[in-house]
Amino acid sequence: MVSEDGGKVILIRLDQDALMGVRFAISPLAQMGFMLNFGMTSMGGARRVEWKAWGIPARREVQLVNALQREVRSYAPGFMFPDGDGMGSAEDELQQVAAAPVGVIVRQMDRFLRSARAEGRSETPGLRTVMTALERGERSFAQRVALELGCLWRECLAPRWRAVQSLIEGDIQYRAAAVARRGLGAALGSLHPALSYRSGALRIQDERTWTVSDSKRIVLHPSPLAKTWMLRDDPWGDSGIHLAYPVRPGPADDVATAGQAKTNPLGRVIGHARLVLLADLGRPRTTTELAGRLHMSPSTVSYHLVRLHRVGLLNRTREGSRVYYRRTSEADRLVASRERHPSSGPVLVPSPVGAEEGPRLLDEVLS
Repeated sequence: MVSEDGGKVILIRLDQDALMGVRFAISPLAQMGFMLNFGMTSMGGARRVEWKAWGIPARREVQLVNALQREVRSYAPGFMFPDGDGMGSAEDELQQVAAAPVGVIVRQMDRFLRSARAEGRSETPGLRTVMTALERGERSFAQRVALELGCLWRECLAPRWRAVQSLIEGDIQYRAAAVARRGLGAALGSLHPALSYRSGALRIQDERTWTVSDSKRIVLHPSPLAKTWMLRDDPWGDSGIHLAYPVRPGPADDVATAGQAKTNPLGRVIGHARLVLLADLGRPRTTTELAGRLHMSPSTVSYHLVRLHRVGLLNRTREGSRVYYRRTSEADRLVASRERHPSSGPVLVPSPVGAEEGPRLLDEVLS
């Protein structure tokens, strides 16, 4: 469609019911999706993620998500981004990804692959990675996606989530006040310079022409991670329309490093993944149980547990063929201190041996 000034626009038609159903969401995995540029962006939007800037772990640990991110163009499989009330925890949303109905995964991945083939990308390395993972079955595919998204969440966004969430909540409060003062249509038009609302349609100025007819609902995601508007639409209606826009007063350029200054000191010393494990070991758990709860691979959990046990932060007991881990009293004290004083000064990892052994074991727990 051509706009009145001669430019092209993406047109999202909103009937009265859809307009009244517009809502804001605070979703950890949705924000992950915007960080990874899943979905249609403006033509000036970056397509690739600057992995190093976000501290994203080695690509072999997130090989499948990396492949999906490279190959997504106009359609991103919606099962990767649970569409509940937008207020759930990251753990809840990851569980929803892992447990997505097989029929939904089959339908969405078929659309994803057909879209790629239609664009002449049937033999790219990324698509081969995706198809190889699908050969193991849709349930295994969804669980691996959840595992890798969980890895990205813990290493990249979880340490920054408090700052990110605060910015999102502040923007929602501002928009709510704007709706009360000026009405929803005017508030929608103020989300981004490229957006406007009139005649029952949300218009996005762009170099492409595209019409979304009779949209039943639209979910708005204020995002400190989005440098421009981002649109994720499912033309088959599985997940509706999700529109991200930069929070006021613009992109939060320091979000990529904001969490580093506010991360808990204990997390800075032993690493966020090991901090998460310690927090979940207030009761005895096995490696397999932890892997399922925290969406880590059993080998990764085992690697971290061995090192935490080695420096005296975990007790290990065997019952038959099962090995259980639980925090030591010293670890309980450190975790409790972390919860009482999340921004306190440096915390040293304790050692069960002499002082001269401390630096060596600290190196081991960090290795």
